[in-house]
Amino acid sequence: MEPTRKGFGQALAEHGDDERVVCLGLDISGSITISDFYASHRERKDRWISMGIAEQSATSAAAGLAKEGKLPVFGTYATSAAARNLDQIRTSICYGDFNVMIAGAHGGVSVGPDGATHQALEDLFAMCGLPNMSVVVPCDVVETRKATNYLLLQHHGPKYIRFAREATPVVTDDKTPFVFGKANVIRFRRESDDFLQAFETKPEGLYDNEHEDLTIVACGPMVPEAMRAAWILKREFGYETRILNLHTLKPIDQSAIVWAAKQTGVVVTAEEHQIGALAWRVSNIITESPMLLDVPVITGAIGVKDRFGDSGAPWELIKEFEVSAEHIARKAVELVEIKRKHQAEREDHRLVSMHS
Repeated sequence: MEPTRKGFGQALAEHGDDERVVCLGLDISGSITISDFYASHRERKDRWISMGIAEQSATSAAAGLAKEGKLPVFGTYATSAAARNLDQIRTSICYGDFNVMIAGAHGGVSVGPDGATHQALEDLFAMCGLPNMSVVVPCDVVETRKATNYLLLQHHGPKYIRFAREATPVVTDDKTPFVFGKANVIRFRRESDDFLQAFETKPEGLYDNEHEDLTIVACGPMVPEAMRAAWILKREFGYETRILNLHTLKPIDQSAIVWAAKQTGVVVTAEEHQIGALAWRVSNIITESPMLLDVPVITGAIGVKDRFGDSGAPWELIKEFEVSAEHIARKAVELVEIKRKHQAEREDHRLVSMHS
């Protein structure tokens, strides 16, 4: 278990010698680790701009820095980094397609005691809806570091990275592939005292169909929950589960979703956000794909159900908002049973037609 936010700070510290990188500090700079950029490198202090609690001003300043060839980075609570300054992100950054990196920290219900006002459950709606904006939601500290490295130095344009505050299971390592815009397939392989070693991860493009019973599409901290759900489904029901780690939410990996839907027939989405940022995008791809016009696909969604957050311990809120592995597994069983019932009915109709 390790806070995902640490990966953000690690990447900024590692690549901060690049003279183009400028970090703008807002509220909670230490907590979201953006201050790691200069904390052990005092020579970088002239590229650290403390903006205070002034998200609109920081956003406009970042756009100006990007226009002059710098690589500006700013971040704070996702509720503020993607909402209080939405007009400035839209007009000053996205409209001009400027190369600005925004960190939406402390996302989801796992912020816990900070309560409803600070639990970002709507930010991905806004960010995914902006033209030119790319959106990445890494699942753990290692993937957050890899995503930050890529977005900072290789990706040009507006970009939003969202991560949690609390310690979450580390389910990737340095060898785990991370390719922007491409999903990873995760499969439960064996019982192990080491959670990571119980699973195998491959890029979706290198994965061969294993005729699983269902697919769970997840992003962010819901990836470890999806993995735990896969273990529950195997142990309790004998179901095989394909997990898609959709770390890049925009641009979304349409091919991975279409093939998973076609090959398994059941798709459950899991997001620590209001239902829709992930679920509606996945459902739209399934609905509009020519490959799936004659393929019956059953879908379901796990996420926050059109409500504000609440105060409490993270583990309590995961249960309260019904986004735990147990809730994912329950929804999966419900949908697989529907799928099998429909398959049986179709087979009965086929047999009747043959004998009539």
